[in-house]
Amino acid sequence: MKLSEVIREVIRLGDASRAYWDRELPKHHPHYPRVRPGEDSGPPPPEDQQIQTLLKNLPEDQLYALMVLTYVGRGDFSADRLVTAYGTIKDIFPSRELAIAQITGTNTLAEYLTDAMEEIQKRHIDLDSLKFVSTAA
Repeated sequence: MKLSEVIREVIRLGDASRAYWDRELPKHHPHYPRVRPGEDSGPPPPEDQQIQTLLKNLPEDQLYALMVLTYVGRGDFSADRLVTAYGTIKDIFPSRELAIAQITGTNTLAEYLTDAMEEIQKRHIDLDSLKFVSTAA
């Protein structure tokens, strides 16, 4: 799967997950949007597990590129410095498990990736032709 396809799929799944929580949380929390300690939010949407599975099965370069794009969408990195940011991310999160936990640790993943893709498109960057490489020896 091409990186651009992976991103579209994660955005699709993330949007579905967010829509699920937007529907379900008010049903489980009488004071929503306030969630009180001990209140059960109910089961997670199946899309959350699908995102986990997708990330676990990605080649390392795509996993870390996806993480870079998440950070671009958050505003932490510029879309003009994707390859440099890739090396930085690999240094900060040296294991796949840490990277996956960081990527999935936000309920705004789809929003961050959508914002990143807008930045990529503005700059006419072809993500599928970029070569992301590790700076580690």
